[in-house]
Amino acid sequence: MKPAALILLACGIAPLSAQDTRVPVVKDQITAFAVAPPDENSPFFFDPQAAARTRSTEYAGRDLKDSIAEYPKSRDGESVPKRVKKFFVGMFSSVNIGPIRTPPTTESLVIEPSQFSLQDRREISATYVIRNNTKKMTRLEYPTSQRIDIVTTDSKGAVVDRWSDDRSFQPEDGIVVINPKERIEYQEQIPTREMKAGETYKIEAVTAGTEKFPVTKSVTPE
Repeated sequence: MKPAALILLACGIAPLSAQDTRVPVVKDQITAFAVAPPDENSPFFFDPQAAARTRSTEYAGRDLKDSIAEYPKSRDGESVPKRVKKFFVGMFSSVNIGPIRTPPTTESLVIEPSQFSLQDRREISATYVIRNNTKKMTRLEYPTSQRIDIVTTDSKGAVVDRWSDDRSFQPEDGIVVINPKERIEYQEQIPTREMKAGETYKIEAVTAGTEKFPVTKSVTPE
């Protein structure tokens, strides 16, 4: 056989002997890379053709080059920037952006025990605390040697006990200084002889003279 015939024969056989190495494409693989359509209920959804349809009428009839396209509109006719602003305003409407301010002083009154029986307790303990929350000293001035007073009233507002009634104080001015971030504490005993079981009483502690820094607690003896 001639060499030319051998070459043609080889060229004809080669395509038949070659194998198809292409990988078939599965339909699920195409779906995995498909882009989902936008959610029309989203506040950020707008009609992509709205910008082309909405034109400013202020320059209508003059020149097409002067026509100004407005912002795209959402389906309810509201512009996208306005709708996005409303979305975030509604989200953070309950958030207080302003500064958080700490009061200059914090007062507290602790009654122990908080629950008690008149048959078992003739007195209860009252702890009155004034804390200075500022970076400066707090100056408390008193007209006498008395520093605090604790008044107990019934449900009608009548005074049943005043801590200072059976105590004597010197008529001399006094000054108490509370350093920054520190506190002053007074602990006294409150008699229960005028209380009645099942009735609620209000116990109020204040500084003497000026009656500043008031704080109250309610107790109901058994």
